Amino acid sequence: MSDHPARADHATPDTSSAAQFNRHAAKYAASEVHRHGPSLPALLAAADPHAADVALDVATGTGNTALALAPHVAHVTGLDVAGGMLVHARDRAAQEGVPNATFVVGSAEAIPFPDGSFTLVTSRHAPHHFRDLPRFLAEARRVLKPGGRLVIADQISPAPDLQAWIDAYQRRRDPSHHAQRTVPAWQALAREAGLRWAGETLVPYRLEFAWWTAQSGSTPETVQALREMVAALTPAEQAAIGAEFDAAGQLSAHVDQMMVARLERD
Repeated sequence: MSDHPARADHATPDTSSAAQFNRHAAKYAASEVHRHGPSLPALLAAADPHAADVALDVATGTGNTALALAPHVAHVTGLDVAGGMLVHARDRAAQEGVPNATFVVGSAEAIPFPDGSFTLVTSRHAPHHFRDLPRFLAEARRVLKPGGRLVIADQISPAPDLQAWIDAYQRRRDPSHHAQRTVPAWQALAREAGLRWAGETLVPYRLEFAWWTAQSGSTPETVQALREMVAALTPAEQAAIGAEFDAAGQLSAHVDQMMVARLERD
């Protein structure tokens, strides 16, 4: 796939995401949550990869999903705006002897490959960072062959009335966060992009608060602000985000629901 010509009209990559993930690339490379988390087997099951597939993993990061797909497909390309993350992906592919994976710098909103290049497109734990999700969905459809499928794994908002709070909470911890949508909002965007919604499942992720904040390099001031945001929620709202507290009443964990969805191009 390395001989694909880039599109001439590709957009400027999201510099906030690139900077955030380049800064913390080593942490993501070492993260068991990202490498082996429960959304990965769910994504593989929904994708149903086979030997003839030519796959693209968008916002591949350190390559976890691309490298999980590699044994099952003819070729997989991992795409990411953060070149520092791709260094880890390439190193791991070399160490593990994966010959059919290529890693390329590029944007989800302007995928640098021609129309109909792939039979399978995936994106895991990334679309909530995309500034223009409709553009990404249109781009994914464009680079899919007819009959191809797009499989998404991403965190969702449990209810529309919590989305603004969740986005503020996530963005306080990681400024590159953009929007964490509900399942119905995702379904509406898929229809608008001309993709058929083939089904979804929800996979809970219990995230230790100390790990979650350390992963993004949160300062002590940010950690305290996040604690205060959760403390200000009603008990029902705290339950909706799966907030847990220790014996001293300090926030110790929360639960992100990960949606794994399969979309298809007719």
